[in-house]
Amino acid sequence: MIYILLIHIMMLQLPFATTARAAFNSNAAYAVKGNHDMVNIKDHGAKGDGIANDTQAIKNAIEFARQNNLATVYFPAGKYLIADAGTKPGIIKLANGISFKGDGPDKTHIILSGGRKNPNSIFYQDWREEPSVNNLTVQGIDFDGNLGKQLFDPEYQFCHALSINNGKNIEVKNCKFQSFRGDGLLFGDTFEPELNARIVLNVQVHDSEFFNIYREGTMFCCVNGASFYNNWVHGNGYLVGGVDIERHGANETVTNVAVYNNLFDFRKGFGPVERGRVIRYRRAVTIGYFYNGYNNGTADSLSGHHRIYNNKIYQGQIDCFGHLDVRIIGNTIINTFENLKGVLHVSTPAINVSDARSTTGLRDIVIDSNYIKSAIPGNGIVFYKYKKVAARHNILKGRNLGGVMLIDSEGAISSNITKK
Repeated sequence: MIYILLIHIMMLQLPFATTARAAFNSNAAYAVKGNHDMVNIKDHGAKGDGIANDTQAIKNAIEFARQNNLATVYFPAGKYLIADAGTKPGIIKLANGISFKGDGPDKTHIILSGGRKNPNSIFYQDWREEPSVNNLTVQGIDFDGNLGKQLFDPEYQFCHALSINNGKNIEVKNCKFQSFRGDGLLFGDTFEPELNARIVLNVQVHDSEFFNIYREGTMFCCVNGASFYNNWVHGNGYLVGGVDIERHGANETVTNVAVYNNLFDFRKGFGPVERGRVIRYRRAVTIGYFYNGYNNGTADSLSGHHRIYNNKIYQGQIDCFGHLDVRIIGNTIINTFENLKGVLHVSTPAINVSDARSTTGLRDIVIDSNYIKSAIPGNGIVFYKYKKVAARHNILKGRNLGGVMLIDSEGAISSNITKK
């Protein structure tokens, strides 16, 4: 039964973003031979030996690309050490229309130097100088935050590999993000005084690896139109989740995010100690709206329209708090038992749909054709304070696993199979 909606699922897939290229300047020096729209960072002083500080060389290459209408900064195979301290937002500023290309995450490494206290993010958008970052592709690079060699205050979680607050047509592919005390990738902005003051449109993250990320592998906040697919999320950390689709305030839109064909494997990693006992079980995909909640406690149309499908999850869950029109279809979730007493950052259902506050108008959640095998006591699927929900054709297997539970919720529950 898991596969009966395969054709429907394929139709849900979001279109790929298109990447614009800047005009070619035939007089530009240092362009990569055979790739005349690229600039090689080694021609701007980068050593790539893992010893020399290559921060300024990278900045120089980005600026050269901007001035000469070159679309891409090229990072040949090597280890590029980022040793500058930077400022609170980050160390290296992104530029509108300037992409990054490496020779593959096994060959091209960008490494944050160790010995820092509460380190800043590596790449970031300075939106006061660069109000919009558009038509940017990042590919073939390993981003390493060097987590084990840094020092942190207990509450610190803001060292990201790359953050973009406002822009459109962003693609990240064939990269690795590892060892960050924050997010691998962050898109959008939070708590703005005006509606969608900064928003990211049309994002793709695919065919990449996320390893030992403290907070989220990728965070989508204030976005409209994003795809996260064919990625591998694993290792230690994930205080919030592998993928976080998160609305923070009333003046944000968080809509039309698709998460599909990913592997979330938490069997060999442990959650952060800051949230209680160290366990493996964590959120794979979390969709939420917390903080002050909706204006007047009534749901609006700016949270939801997400599709979560065809993912494989080990030692994890999917949850949805306060979003509307969400489809969770064809996922496989396999969990062994762990003693969850004292843990604050997870709940026991494999799929949990809940109201985090007292909200009216939460509705339209479909959970269909998922396979859940879990040894964790409790119900496999739970709805709390949602209307117009549906749970169909799900298989829930486990000696201590219950079926579908509706708590102060209404909807259609049919054709689910519960096995011991």
